[in-house]
Amino acid sequence: MARMNMTSIKNLAVALSVAALTLTTAGLALAQSGSKPSGTPPPAVQKAVPAELPKVIALSFYADACPGCKMLKPKLAELMTDAGKQPCLFVKLDQSNKESREAEFLLAALGMPDLWKENAGHTGFVLLIDSKTKKVVGTLTPDQEAKAMKSTLMSALKG
Repeated sequence: MARMNMTSIKNLAVALSVAALTLTTAGLALAQSGSKPSGTPPPAVQKAVPAELPKVIALSFYADACPGCKMLKPKLAELMTDAGKQPCLFVKLDQSNKESREAEFLLAALGMPDLWKENAGHTGFVLLIDSKTKKVVGTLTPDQEAKAMKSTLMSALKG
């Protein structure tokens, strides 16, 4: 059996005390919350409401260094506010990092990998996509006024 000096014994005692306190605290938290996460309402209060799917997906092809993207940013912010209750999903495909494949993977996850093949590396525009057919139903560009963008989006939503 190895010999332990007084400092080693004190360090071991402190480590064991911290471990015991951590386990005790975790045990109390588990005992207080039971098996359900905190904040979960009782089953009688929960109502199953089906989520509404968007009619249109607005894909913003973006990069930090893109001048068109900088012009679009305030117009898109206004459009997103105006379209707040509309069934439209706004997705920013950030291509600022040339090494990242996040935008490519996101389009593939949305079921639109062909759009990546057609538009990879291009920025400064927004494609409006019919969520069922996955077809482009409109385009927003930096040279459009905010009012024209809103009209294009509303037409796509009526589609």
